[in-house]
Amino acid sequence: MEALKPDAFLKKLAEQREAAWAKMTAEKKSYGAEKPLTRDVILRRLQFGVVMERRAGEVTARWVAQVPDLDIQRPLSEYVANELKHAAILRERIKELNGDPDALWNTPLRELKELWDYHASLGSLCELLASVQYGHEEFFPRTSKSFIERVAPLDPKTASIYRDTLLGDEEGHEWLAPEALKRYASDGETQRRCLEALERGCELFARAIQSFNRANVS
Repeated sequence: MEALKPDAFLKKLAEQREAAWAKMTAEKKSYGAEKPLTRDVILRRLQFGVVMERRAGEVTARWVAQVPDLDIQRPLSEYVANELKHAAILRERIKELNGDPDALWNTPLRELKELWDYHASLGSLCELLASVQYGHEEFFPRTSKSFIERVAPLDPKTASIYRDTLLGDEEGHEWLAPEALKRYASDGETQRRCLEALERGCELFARAIQSFNRANVS
């Protein structure tokens, strides 16, 4: 494809992402938002979070050394550290609730494994950033705010973890993916691959959410 100007490229990525979100919302693939919260449902959501946070950190970590600009490389390394910190915090909360913190990590849903295997297979940092950080990770604040509202009366500590730590850290690195994509996805071929990666990543994420919802029926 012919190379787009940076802002036009990001706009096209965002349009694809929002189309995926609209489809997920219409099909109610949003962490079982319509289901009543129970202790088991809360534990399952936390276990899902462990996988998402830890794998996001792992698949991103291998690219840090290849970033040419220190002002991108340093915050990218901080992003990795934050994702692993979040996984550790969620694991501790699951233990406090007498659950198995590694239940979904050790025995992942097939669709969840497919999602992260795909991200691990991507051939460039730009594709990964487009698919994860600029793609389905943008859905996290939306679903988390709903979860916080619903879980707060039942489990204030879990609500606080999401509101005060996870969401706060996410807001701190929202600028990173668009800035890196503007700098490094400047040619048409890279942009084409990024668009394909975002579309595929959001599709696999939606499948993982659907699988999570089905496994979460109580």
